Amino acid sequence: SSFDQLYAQAGVANLLLLQRLKVWAERTNGMFPVPEGTANSTTGFAKWNDVKDDLALSEKVHLGVLKRHGRAMEKLMRSYGNEPARLLDVARNLIVFDTMTELTNCLGVIVTDENVRVERLKNRMNMAYDSSETGGYRDVCINLRMTTPDAQLLGCELHMCEVQLLLEDFALLKTSEGHKRYVQARNSRGN
Repeated sequence: SSFDQLYAQAGVANLLLLQRLKVWAERTNGMFPVPEGTANSTTGFAKWNDVKDDLALSEKVHLGVLKRHGRAMEKLMRSYGNEPARLLDVARNLIVFDTMTELTNCLGVIVTDENVRVERLKNRMNMAYDSSETGGYRDVCINLRMTTPDAQLLGCELHMCEVQLLLEDFALLKTSEGHKRYVQARNSRGN
């Protein structure tokens, strides 16, 4: 019900979610962002299966961080009528894939994972989706809750998290220039 409470729950839920992300990426050949040149990565992404067993490389993987407070507050005031419960992406992460088959397999793994409950799915890969709304960016966006005993014990089982599944070509749009296009598109809609 409060902004501070939302962030406290998000921090705990995100730690639990990171464990599941690694499992999903391992099972479906998923990638995470890394500094360019890491693990033979020229694009800034490395397959989890290629780095997970190497402590030095796995520590370079950029797993999701919480949404910046300033952006969350802006979104809260601009779009959600100061209702913190409507912010569904404070704890947010992504998994990147080479192929649509891998992405689809990961979606199936997530939907059937007993450790989470999928609450909402946005398929921005659908050809009917107007990508001009997001500066050309496309993904499959999943809002889910952690349902593990740890989540219940730690009081974050009601917190909504976001996982973005995307193809590497669209992930590359998340550069500073691509993000600027996205922000312009978002701001033109008043979000």
